[in-house]
Amino acid sequence: MTDRLILGEHDGTHVLRMSLHGFDVKDTSLKPEQLSFDSRWQEIGNIVDSGTFQLSGGSNAARTHDILYSNPGFNHTPIFILAMSGENNDLTRWYDVRYSDTQNFRVSVEFWEDKIRIWKTDSGWIGSSERTFRYWIGRNIYG
Repeated sequence: MTDRLILGEHDGTHVLRMSLHGFDVKDTSLKPEQLSFDSRWQEIGNIVDSGTFQLSGGSNAARTHDILYSNPGFNHTPIFILAMSGENNDLTRWYDVRYSDTQNFRVSVEFWEDKIRIWKTDSGWIGSSERTFRYWIGRNIYG
């Protein structure tokens, strides 16, 4: 079985590096096409924006927040990571919002040419309490 993940010393520097199935991540001669990620890549995964915002509750109406960006080199949909706090804005508990989940969390993410819109409804499992959201936007050259 080949090693596929390194977090630490590799080839004279500290890296987070992951190879594709069947390729040994420790092999310094691997081509970019044989890797799924290498933190030394300057053209992909760079965090270009991050922030925090709250969406309050109180009714069944959808609450939205727009994150505006000026398309800083995005040839494709940017890498977007979103986390939501626990119930009643519990900042000791966080949930990854991995996709538009309208069944459980009632949270959705929409990508536009100049913005990312996050919306949540207060019905269902998520409830009407305020939630804090944290986000990170990364460059995605390869799509």
